Amino acid sequence: MVGVERVNLRGSTEMVSFRFAGTLLLGLLLLAGGVASPTVATAGEWPSDKQCKKLKDAGVVKTGWCVAINRRKGNCLGCHMAMVNPWPEGFPPGGNVGPPLVAMKSRFESKEALRAQIYDPTVRNPNTSMPPFGKHRLLSNKQIDQIVEWLWTI
Repeated sequence: MVGVERVNLRGSTEMVSFRFAGTLLLGLLLLAGGVASPTVATAGEWPSDKQCKKLKDAGVVKTGWCVAINRRKGNCLGCHMAMVNPWPEGFPPGGNVGPPLVAMKSRFESKEALRAQIYDPTVRNPNTSMPPFGKHRLLSNKQIDQIVEWLWTI
């Protein structure tokens, strides 16, 4: 048992145990480490915009990444920072207008909720600066679904 001696009000010494405090501290540190560490998309090498144009049958997750980074399509990184590893070499950092694209599974209860946010964010927040990509046909339903699949890996 780990502890320290202290003098009580009667002048005698007593041993104070840190067993409970140590267990509590360890539990809190483990919990904080699990909650505080951001999730990172690690689905392999993330292609640059130029590399995306050459990809054939990249899979829905990488295709979603490619739609998200394309400045003529999603351009998600124009407003958001994303946690991807490794970050494409020479690729500009993400924006800071919108919230960072991290921990999407804990921020949205389902893929459908995330999709609804991309489709028309004004439903949840009428004053949002995020454009309604689906409602205004800036992206097709398929492109929105691809972005959702990529975001769900973060």
